[in-house]
This record gives sequence, structure tokens and C-alpha cells, in this order.
Amino acid sequence: MHIRIVILLISCFFIISCDDSEKSKTKNVEFFSYKTPCTGVFQKLCLVTHNTDKDVNEFFYDSIEGFDFIWGHTYQLTLKVTDIANPPADGSSIKYDLVKVVSDSEDSLGTSYEYELVELLDNTFTKELDIFYFLGQSFECDINVDCDGLVNLNNSGGLVNVLFKYIGDGTIVLVQWN
Repeated sequence: MHIRIVILLISCFFIISCDDSEKSKTKNVEFFSYKTPCTGVFQKLCLVTHNTDKDVNEFFYDSIEGFDFIWGHTYQLTLKVTDIANPPADGSSIKYDLVKVVSDSEDSLGTSYEYELVELLDNTFTKELDIFYFLGQSFECDINVDCDGLVNLNNSGGLVNVLFKYIGDGTIVLVQWN
């Protein structure tokens, strides 16, 4: 009788472990060296990737477990992509895990990142403890730029054009806004 129970328990374990409700595959993805404003549940900065099948740039809304993006670096990554059978109501149905960084190339110093018609919502441009943020991304303020004035326009619903330059080590500086 005990042997039958042990066999039954082992069989149940194998059946449960063979559940394929979460299927995984690997995928190679190239991410550009910058993020851009996007809107999901709220406005934020999204990674940008190029879809070679459609020959278009696309926003990447999700996070990647084990990967920390550094501004000014273009990445080619191998990702483990897992379909989640029962995702939370406000969550993604796909989970991404970093398998390998295939390449990491840094932009040249002085590379420009221009954003046109950025909507000034609740947290578009903020300042905390003398550090400026663009949708959560810290940036420095060029000496001739009124970054405090830009922060004061935050949550006005207006539109602004901004220009950042890359100064190395993942750091960007706001050089112009209007």
C-alpha cells in the first residue's frame, strides 16, 4: 500500500512539473542607445528596438530581469521570453529574462537625442535633491539652460521640444528646450 502511495505521489510530481502553461523561447533583440516617451498605463520612457520583419522601430514596454539599461549604449541581447498563462490584470502576459549580452557599444560623446512635442504631464520633468529627471531618467542641466523653468511647466499639459547630448558614462545633459 505504501509503495502505491509513493508511486502515485511521484507520478503527480511529474505531471505537475510537465505543465506547459508557461512556454519559453529565446530571442535576439537589439535595443537602441536611448529611451523615448511612451504611454501605457502612464507616460514613461521605453526602450526602442527595430523590428526587422516590419522594418519599423517599436517601443519595448516591459522590463528585462537581470538587465540594467545604460543610456548611450546600444545593446544586442539574447532574451528568454516566457508566456505567462495567467498574468495579473495590469501586467504583461510575457516575462523577459536576460540570457546573454551579445554586444554593448557606446555612443560617441556629443551624440544628440532630440524629442519633439513631449507632453508636460505629472512627472515629465521633475527635480529632487538638486537632480533633474526626464520621466525618471536623471540628467544634468547645461549652464545656459533654465531647467528649473522647465520643471515649473510640468503638469501644464503643454508641449515642449528638448535636446539632450551624451557626455559619457551613461549621462545626458539637457542643452536646449522650447
